[in-house]
Amino acid sequence: MNFTVSSGKPAGGLAIESVAEHLPGALLQYVLGPSGEQRIGWMSQGCRDIWEVAPQAAEQDADVLWSMVDARDLVVLKASLVESALSLKDWVHEWRITTPSGQLKWLHGVGRPQRLADGWVVWNTVIVDVSDSQRSFDAMRDSEARFRQLLEFVPNVAVQGYGLDLTTRYWNQASERLYGYCAAEAIGKSLLDLIIPPEMHAAVVGAVTEMIDSGRPIPAADLTLRRKDGAPVEVHSSHVYLDIPGREPEFYCIDFDLTERRESEAIQALPQSQLRESQKMEALGTLAGGVAHDFNNIVAAIIGNVELALDDVPSNSPARTSLTEIRKASRRARDLVQQILAFSRRQLLERQVIQLEQVVEETARLLRATLPAGVELSLHVGADVPNVLADATQIEQVLLNLCTNAWQAVQGLGHGCVSIRLEAHRGAPVSSRGTAESTAASTGQAPALWARLTVRDNGQGMTDETLARMFEPFFTTKPPGKGTGLGLAVVHGILRDHDAVLEVESAPGKGSCFSVFFPAVVGEAAAAATDAARSGPLPRTAAPGGAHILYLDDDEMIAFLMERLLQRQGYRVTVFTQAAHALAAVRAHAEPFDLVITDYNMPGMSGLDFARAVKVLRPDTPVAITSGYISEELRSQAPAAGVSELIYKPDTVEELFAAVDRLAQAVLGPARPR
Repeated sequence: MNFTVSSGKPAGGLAIESVAEHLPGALLQYVLGPSGEQRIGWMSQGCRDIWEVAPQAAEQDADVLWSMVDARDLVVLKASLVESALSLKDWVHEWRITTPSGQLKWLHGVGRPQRLADGWVVWNTVIVDVSDSQRSFDAMRDSEARFRQLLEFVPNVAVQGYGLDLTTRYWNQASERLYGYCAAEAIGKSLLDLIIPPEMHAAVVGAVTEMIDSGRPIPAADLTLRRKDGAPVEVHSSHVYLDIPGREPEFYCIDFDLTERRESEAIQALPQSQLRESQKMEALGTLAGGVAHDFNNIVAAIIGNVELALDDVPSNSPARTSLTEIRKASRRARDLVQQILAFSRRQLLERQVIQLEQVVEETARLLRATLPAGVELSLHVGADVPNVLADATQIEQVLLNLCTNAWQAVQGLGHGCVSIRLEAHRGAPVSSRGTAESTAASTGQAPALWARLTVRDNGQGMTDETLARMFEPFFTTKPPGKGTGLGLAVVHGILRDHDAVLEVESAPGKGSCFSVFFPAVVGEAAAAATDAARSGPLPRTAAPGGAHILYLDDDEMIAFLMERLLQRQGYRVTVFTQAAHALAAVRAHAEPFDLVITDYNMPGMSGLDFARAVKVLRPDTPVAITSGYISEELRSQAPAAGVSELIYKPDTVEELFAAVDRLAQAVLGPARPR
């Protein structure tokens, strides 16, 4: 064989050896014969640092080096040498070895082949240990894999990676949810074609160019981008620019969907006018509770004295007509307070079987008294309208709100018409916009019979956008100062509490029609309510003979009135206007009072406090509390204080007497001859 170098040493002798000793790694000559023979022509002393063997050992037996090659790399390493020998192209390769001491190393070799005349190929090569750099590369690769895996499953954080040519290289699952493209659709496509609206193309290209030139990322900003379906999406977009040596620069976009934030900000940023309306409504509720006491004392005094006067005036007296009108007006005043309390949602829901006809007719009378000029109100009540389970006061409020909206919608027309219809309806209502929760939704079976209350107007009608938002609190299409935006929100809440269904038909220029369906009450309860309505109030039984009542009210006018009313009914009455004096009488009276009635709102001592004090002195004496405003707090605390009954003060005299009779009879039994 003829070799380029002889005697196992490289040409150049000691000079080459001296240079080799100062180079990192090892220099060696590898020789491959035509039939696959191989040998190490020569090696520098650096082979000790790499393979942990002496150069002479490797020169004598090349298998010493081959035996250290990792089995995973052996075939590929040999193939790389054969390919270089055939093509005579430079050989460059990396592989792993395990040294005699057990160290795993990565080696990097570079050599240029030379074919000799006899067919042998010789490589003069440089071999270096690249284990440290390979470990760094592996660590970086593992870190990148973990990073990508982390980003892949982070919810609500859309991350995309792009090359400097704007080609998409990375697209996580959150990006799929935000923009609508899956990763397979997005990767390889241009950023501009995916999510950038056409009008933003020039600005995006300019920003990326500036980032490349300066090395600084694009500043974060709120942007309106585009989904796959073309819909706009608001995002807060931040950017990261990566320029890693040895790799092509790229940048990442980190996008957050602003939809929820915008909705939250919109709710928090309600106009100050709407906030003031809310505060006014809260103030109205507080005011109603406070005013009700004094105002209802006045109303109760009027109602009571009218009843006394009617008993004293002959049936043919002209004054009787005036007294009757005063009674009607005072009862309307009483009802007005109830409506204010219902509107401020400070009244408890008290559902009972009622006939809607009476509620609707009474409300219509009230509406006609306040109807704007130029607006006509018509009422039609059909036959056989079923009874319903409802709170009459709150149903009045529903009708008031619907009619108020109706006549506001017809204002400005030449002839505005608002019609109210009450009729029976069989079969399930047809679901429509703004339908409230119904019995069918809660039980799975819709009632077969309903009472249908309809309010129709010939006004300006509503757009689809208004229909979609009509139940939102504070949403109003009326000019400032003309509406609170709470009317239909209150209606929706009341109807939901009544298991009612609301249908709405409206279109611009065609007016609006609101139909409320109340589930009918059938069976014995309905029959009993109908009989009661037809026969009127049950006749009162005579007052128990000799019943002695203590009546306490800080208002002298009310105390004097009640003394006269109860005495006329056959009771013995002792009245007080100061709680201390009344308690002293309870304590000192040898014979206990048969019944104690006290006002609730009094200076120094409330009716509850007075009731507790009476129960300490006379545990068996029944106590009733009268009030112009029976709050939820009073209703919940009364039983614990020993209160037997709560009496709404401005109720009719008949209802007041009925409550007193019940309590007195519970103590003394049926009426005895006087």
